[in-house]
Amino acid sequence: MKKLEIIFILFFLFGLLACENIQVPKEKGYPRIELPNHTYSVYQKSGCRYTFEYPSFGQIGYHDPDSCWMDIYYPQFNCNWHITFRDLNKEGHSRNEEFEEYRRLIYKHTIKASEIRETPVKTNHTKGIFFEMYGNVPTSAQLFLTDPAEKYSMEVAFYFFTSMKNDSLAPVIDFMKEDLLHLVETIRFEEE
Repeated sequence: MKKLEIIFILFFLFGLLACENIQVPKEKGYPRIELPNHTYSVYQKSGCRYTFEYPSFGQIGYHDPDSCWMDIYYPQFNCNWHITFRDLNKEGHSRNEEFEEYRRLIYKHTIKASEIRETPVKTNHTKGIFFEMYGNVPTSAQLFLTDPAEKYSMEVAFYFFTSMKNDSLAPVIDFMKEDLLHLVETIRFEEE
């Protein structure tokens, strides 16, 4: 009888130990990203020789109120488009000089970029290059645009203000690249 009691007590103790809830660390989660519909507003400022459409949820800020250089901040994604406009004739630069300088700056990202892809873009109103950078780089896309007469240039750099990895941000990066290409389709440079 003693053996039966000992076996019963051992099964009872093993049963109690087996019911213990073992804590296992949870895997890291990914942030939920809600992408809005593509809706656009028209950008037009007196004194600036261009207009274009940008995502309506962007907030425009200027480096200098008298300048055509600006940032469009997207608070929902904590990212920014930095836009630089140049009158090439006034600055005494050619389109090729300006492009090569911009391209040189872009290729400084090769330290972190796994790939930099250049895609020519052209409409009846503009021509240029769309740069896509892959890997854990601070800027995933940039644009260099000129008017058909090559009097003006516009450079657009797309930045995040976050330390998240780009693979987690991929849906936002793809979404914003579509909007950058929409800018290409809608930009109009004014003639003097």
